[in-house]
Amino acid sequence: MKSWEASEDEIRAATLGGVIPGRSDAFDIGLYIAFPIMVIGCLIFAFFPLIVSNIDVTSVGPPPTS
Repeated sequence: MKSWEASEDEIRAATLGGVIPGRSDAFDIGLYIAFPIMVIGCLIFAFFPLIVSNIDVTSVGPPPTS
C-alpha cells in the first residue's frame, strides 16, 4: 500500500455508514434476490389482460348472487 493511499479505517470513516464501494453486504444480496422476483411480478401484472383471454372458465359457472 502506497503512503498516499487511504487506509481501511480512513475509507470507512469517509463513507456513510461504513459502506465501501465494491463490497456487497446483506442488503445488496437481498436486492439481488428480490429484483428478479419483482420484475417477473410486474411483467405478469402487465401482461395479465393478454393472458386472461386464454384461460378456460366455462366449467366454473356464474358467481353466487345471494
